[in-house]
Amino acid sequence: MGESIFKKQFRDPHTAEERRKQQILETAALVFARLGYAASIDQIAEEMGVTKGHIYYYFSSKQEILFQIFRQAMDLFLAQISAVNILGLPPDQRLKAIFKKHISAICENRAIMTVFMDLRRDLSPEHWSEIANSRNAYEELLQELIREGEAKGFFAVEHEKVISYLLLGSINWVYVWYQESGEHSVETLAEMMSDYLLRGLKKWPTNGSAQSCREISDIRIGEIATFSRIFTANDIQVFTGVSGGCHAVCDAGRLVVQNQLIAALTSPVADLLMQHVGTMVRESVFTDENPVFEGDRVTVKAEVVSIDEQHNTVSISLRWTNQDDLPVASGRAVVEHPA
Repeated sequence: MGESIFKKQFRDPHTAEERRKQQILETAALVFARLGYAASIDQIAEEMGVTKGHIYYYFSSKQEILFQIFRQAMDLFLAQISAVNILGLPPDQRLKAIFKKHISAICENRAIMTVFMDLRRDLSPEHWSEIANSRNAYEELLQELIREGEAKGFFAVEHEKVISYLLLGSINWVYVWYQESGEHSVETLAEMMSDYLLRGLKKWPTNGSAQSCREISDIRIGEIATFSRIFTANDIQVFTGVSGGCHAVCDAGRLVVQNQLIAALTSPVADLLMQHVGTMVRESVFTDENPVFEGDRVTVKAEVVSIDEQHNTVSISLRWTNQDDLPVASGRAVVEHPA
């Protein structure tokens, strides 16, 4: 088979019987994704290289196979959201982690998502009722998390139910257009999409608005924020002029982005991490690893490594990568949280 369903999501079944049943479900999902529910048990058996009787030994009907595929998909999503919720992270970080897991699961298991989205009407009413209950539970957990984020000042949203449908609709549609041979890896795509989706929910603080500010005591070690920017030729030329340089540097006909411009992304990512406009970068270390050129999309990832409430500062580690996930720089910084 060219694709392995649930390939990164479930541990290997413990018994030979469980493994065989899983192989049947994986094969059936591929066949259903390709041929729809009109596919026969004979076709599933032929794809697997076994007899039809072998399939019926483990499953009573094609309907049972379809139902088990749906149930494993919902069990996966519910397990992921539960695992994230017990981490104790702030609401925005938990929601982003859920987005990333959901997007990654879809990209890595496109056949199962095709079945889930296209063949729901082929489930019996009894089976669909059970799947719908699990789906509703997943949506309610998302809505509860959005409500928590709104109550704690992380999000500025109304009608969290509608918002959850909008978010899930955007994510679920990935199965239609994602290609493994595309320019972005699964990890990059999940990071990029979750960033954009979360940005639309965030309650951005404004200068002078104490109600929007996050206290330093609310920050936790291990929290992560990312910020991305595509550097243009104009960015490079303007910085060259402002800094007093004579000309921009070219490499193989492409303008090279100055290290100072790349390092400057520390400030916006620190604001995102602190949930606070006006943070000050007091100390920073920047080490370049690979050049950045005009047109490159650079993402900086900041992670809290220590907190000093006495001096109102937070130490963060920094990692810059380009659109190909190639590391371009690393560093660290000490950020002063505004009083």
